[in-house]
Amino acid sequence: MRKTIGYLLQILGWGGAAWLGLVGGSFSAIYLMGFIGTGGREAGGELALMLGITVAGVLVGIGLGRWGRRLVRQANAFKA
Repeated sequence: MRKTIGYLLQILGWGGAAWLGLVGGSFSAIYLMGFIGTGGREAGGELALMLGITVAGVLVGIGLGRWGRRLVRQANAFKA
């Protein structure tokens, strides 16, 4: 059971981190273009918020992936 949950956490964690990095990074780039295009007068708050959410989401995904990897290793250690 521990091994199955570990694999599911890895899939959700690494996949979620990759997806959030790609999508959040794309939206952040769009806000950055608006911020640069207006000389810093617009989209600064949205850019900071999107970057913060993206970084937090990627870190949570990495944490889930590492937690899943630890569960799988523990399950393999108990088996041997």
